[in-house]
Amino acid sequence: MLTEGSFEPKWFPLPICNACEEKIRILEREHLARELHDTLGSLLMSAKLDIACIQPELGKMSPAASQHFCHLMDILNQAMALKGRVIDGLAPPLLVRQGLVKSITQLAKDFSSVSGIGVTLKLDDVVLLVSSQLAIYRLVEEALTNIGKYASASRTSITLLETVDCVQVEVEDDGVGFSADTEENAGHGLRGMRYRIEACGGTLAVESAPGRGTRVLARLPADNVVRH
Repeated sequence: MLTEGSFEPKWFPLPICNACEEKIRILEREHLARELHDTLGSLLMSAKLDIACIQPELGKMSPAASQHFCHLMDILNQAMALKGRVIDGLAPPLLVRQGLVKSITQLAKDFSSVSGIGVTLKLDDVVLLVSSQLAIYRLVEEALTNIGKYASASRTSITLLETVDCVQVEVEDDGVGFSADTEENAGHGLRGMRYRIEACGGTLAVESAPGRGTRVLARLPADNVVRH
């Protein structure tokens, strides 16, 4: 029979697959973005309104204190701007407001404007689950970042295609390429791309070779599509 203090439980962590971890991270980011927008945003705005009400009266009594209040207002404005940038990183506002197609179009436009690399778009107007939209948006964003940094490309193309059994996303460039099958080149954000796509039940393939450009291809199953 067990006596008091004789039993010490041992906890064995259950293994979590990369796809499950990424899905958890997506949900946590969405929750954090909402908290920052609703709770923190409300607190900062309330503080600004209180300062705006107090400052005129305080200025009549103490100009020096009024200057401190002006400085405090500047700090609050900076805090609100930082909050906005953090929320943008967690859940891109354009994606939330206008959906995946317009968001990818804007990404391509901004990328081409900065890099001078031409982008060809072929985008089906497909509506996906929020987590799947974010996964594809980040994939395209990361792929374009890599092209701008490493590819020395003159053109690239982005394709979003809905078929009977899947949604296919492809980003291709005509740049210098790399050895995709070597461990040292497994970075470039490719692991993050793969985890995000796998979290949505999809698959990711990267085709590249020195001097032959790069092709990033993701396929998501049809159950990621929102049917109306």
